[in-house]
Amino acid sequence: MIKEVQKRPVPKASNYEVDEHGFIYRGRQRISQSYRCGKWYSQIRGDDGRNYTIECIKLAEHVFGEDLQLSRDDILNSLKAKIIEEFPRYAITSYGAVYCIEPPRRGPKAGQRYMVSEKEQHGKKYVTLYHIDGRRRARQVDKLVQDAWGY
Repeated sequence: MIKEVQKRPVPKASNYEVDEHGFIYRGRQRISQSYRCGKWYSQIRGDDGRNYTIECIKLAEHVFGEDLQLSRDDILNSLKAKIIEEFPRYAITSYGAVYCIEPPRRGPKAGQRYMVSEKEQHGKKYVTLYHIDGRRRARQVDKLVQDAWGY
């Protein structure tokens, strides 16, 4: 059985709809997309008569409301994370998940709290953390857990 794809109207462009996968439609016709700098874009004409180039996935997340945001309270209380003393912008759980609790002002994750990605080197997991003044340091996750949680 094939699941019907859900579509919703695009805000301020009444002739267009977007589906949950980020494809944009005008009537029954799917609008072409172009891939630039790692993202998919489409051009639409707004209700004001102007042309707009929009990022397809970002539009779908906005329309369908699937953009879940973590709060500082969620990370520290619900996930029971502790703030890392050397890097107060970050918190670590007892199982080694590192979260940025003070969102950066610039960049692709500006204004968002997020889980820091890990890199593996010689069988050990490392994370890159930034000091308040912008210096970056790679730290081993096991040592961060040991310092914060004592094991």
